Amino acid sequence: MKTKITTAFSLIALLVVFNFSRLQAQTPGSVEMGQFYANEVFYSLTNGVVKTSPRSIWDIAFYTDAFSAGIVTNDGAGVELYTYPNAAADGWDSFDTTGMASWPKMYNDPSDWQNGAFDRNQKGHPDYGWGVYSMTSHDVIGDSLFLIKTPDGIFRKLNIIRKYSTLNKYEIRFSLLDGQQDQTVTLDVNPYNDRVMMAYSFTNGIVDREPLAAEWDVLFTKYMGLVQNQPYGVVGVLANPEVQVARLAQTDPAFTDWSELDFETGDDIIGYDWKYFDMGSFQYVIEDSLMYFVKAQEGGVYKLVFDGFTGSSTGISTFNTSLLSALGINDPIEAEVRVFPNPASEYIQVSLPGNSTQATAGLYDLSGKLLRSWNLESGSSARLELNGFNTGLYILKVENGNVVTNTKVMLQQ
Repeated sequence: MKTKITTAFSLIALLVVFNFSRLQAQTPGSVEMGQFYANEVFYSLTNGVVKTSPRSIWDIAFYTDAFSAGIVTNDGAGVELYTYPNAAADGWDSFDTTGMASWPKMYNDPSDWQNGAFDRNQKGHPDYGWGVYSMTSHDVIGDSLFLIKTPDGIFRKLNIIRKYSTLNKYEIRFSLLDGQQDQTVTLDVNPYNDRVMMAYSFTNGIVDREPLAAEWDVLFTKYMGLVQNQPYGVVGVLANPEVQVARLAQTDPAFTDWSELDFETGDDIIGYDWKYFDMGSFQYVIEDSLMYFVKAQEGGVYKLVFDGFTGSSTGISTFNTSLLSALGINDPIEAEVRVFPNPASEYIQVSLPGNSTQATAGLYDLSGKLLRSWNLESGSSARLELNGFNTGLYILKVENGNVVTNTKVMLQQ
């Protein structure tokens, strides 16, 4: 019996050592964007390359959240956008490019997927840059004209006419500058709700650019970043909006204690400056002692360290990853509060994570007035009746211990 116990104990010890070494082991990885960075590569730290997509297939893209007004340009491919300064949306017929050399270019915010080039004139709610939110219809009504140049050298005038928020559809109008090829099209975002963006080409319509949002963690791409506070074309890594990243510089390369780091969401936390071009050797050099810690979508905290970049000849980035913690086993994280259906009519269902404490929910109008409140039981799924409320947009605030979640809720008949 003693021999059997000792043998069992030894097996358990070996398994612990094996699992620990598996978590700490470095795994080499590489991503190839192609010559002159012709492709964008969606990458999962768990599964590797998810999808390689040609950069040239899209011109603009729409953030898929029904209550977002974010519209980006493919600035990494050379798409240029200008706000027409001489008239509002009603100036379509008199559109004139005289003096355009002095018009400022509009760029995507490299740190926020939703703050696209079309949104950069926004003044805050209800002004979203390209249009104004209607308290009556809850749509965003376009009030601006744009001049857009695509990589093929073609200039077009463009009006984002309307976003039908409850339907999650856009209506846009564009034509050549002389009025030829005038088109008004309605774009249905709903089939792409499980992506981050819905991409559009002026010549080919909606295009299949992205994998499912839940399948990838980071995107290797070319984009307009900020270099010495000026927009400049860079090649780097943008994070999925659901992925949290911590950046650590000038640190012992053996560092692995991620538990006290400040994780953030934001597109360019990894960004482009993990490398620089050395004019002496005429090659790219990787920044020393720079590392990233990433909470992957499929679970797990990964340490990411770059070790090579070839430049435009092949567009290859090489790196090492280490799985530091298998989240949900050793280091559980709080699950999200889920609210569904949305849009809703008679009720909404609120699902709380299993580790919840006593929680409360409150429904507010857009002015911040509390309309109704509920007490929610720990780890439960509660049905909140909405009879008596008018069609429109509301905010559901759920307080679960120290965690507060605000969700936009659309009520409709």
